[in-house]
Amino acid sequence: MTTTWGHRLIWQDYVIDIRHVSAWHNCPIDHLEIKTASPKGAALPITETGYRSHFLWESNIIDAGGATAYVEAWFEEASQTHEWKAHVEVSRQGVLL
Repeated sequence: MTTTWGHRLIWQDYVIDIRHVSAWHNCPIDHLEIKTASPKGAALPITETGYRSHFLWESNIIDAGGATAYVEAWFEEASQTHEWKAHVEVSRQGVLL
């Protein structure tokens, strides 16, 4: 049976909406839909567009302590990359043309 949950995560200065569908289309996988709500469409460490669709095993969600905890841990890990740190620095300084 497919079940859908909606979650909201505040991460740093971002408001993120998470839609979690368990047993996606009665398959043994779950689906996460992650969107930046505020600032709307802002880049996140896992997406440049502010939107990410992600399929994973239910056990990954359970092991993390739920969909929100899974996404937050994913953000924390991805935010340590050189690319994300450079994005944050450019965002802070602005771009001179």
